[in-house]
Amino acid sequence: MAKSAYTYRGHSIERIGHGKKALFQTTINEKEWSAATENLVKVGIDTWIDQGIEPEEI
Repeated sequence: MAKSAYTYRGHSIERIGHGKKALFQTTINEKEWSAATENLVKVGIDTWIDQGIEPEEI
């Protein structure tokens, strides 16, 4: 399983897997959170930083 990571607005985003089975994971407010697309994870991070609202589980 491929695994890579980078930082977006101070939060580490890990890509776990590859192709259609990839999952993007980060930690928001001390809770692990993941989504099927990188964009959804970035939106969750933006919402947490800009509005103080934790993203909902998908």
